[in-house]
Amino acid sequence: MDLPNLARDLDKLATADAVVADSYVRYALRKGALYLLACLLAMTSLVLLGLALYWLLEQSMGPIGAAALIAIIGCLLAAIIALAAMFQRPGREFSMGLENRRASIAALEQNVSAPLINPAAYAYPATEALITSVILPLMGALIRSLKSSHPKTAEKPVALNEIDAVDDTKE
Repeated sequence: MDLPNLARDLDKLATADAVVADSYVRYALRKGALYLLACLLAMTSLVLLGLALYWLLEQSMGPIGAAALIAIIGCLLAAIIALAAMFQRPGREFSMGLENRRASIAALEQNVSAPLINPAAYAYPATEALITSVILPLMGALIRSLKSSHPKTAEKPVALNEIDAVDDTKE
């Protein structure tokens, strides 16, 4: 198992998944917007066109025939827009993202199924990580604490009444 290649393949897989998800969300939003438009158009067409056609056709077809014709026209318009939404397909980036995802998964499977290296080969990097992340900061903190335990020579603090006395002598 080659850890740098495994990390690189995982990064490629995450990138491919992000592209696939982004592309699919955009596709779903486009399709949903078209369905929403179809619903709104169907409702407004049924209301507005329905009223106008009903009053127009009521005298010649009668009230029932006019209402049936208006309903058929509204449903046909809604069906045409719904068919347009149904035939929407994801873009090129979706298929390219899926292709990259498949390639990343294949590379990951190849890296994971590679023969394992002796676990002792990872002992030095593990001890090196322990030294650099734990022991060296502790040693630095210990040295700083030993240095700060010896008080530096500090000047004698001056009282406020002594400052006034110095100011009075200058006047």
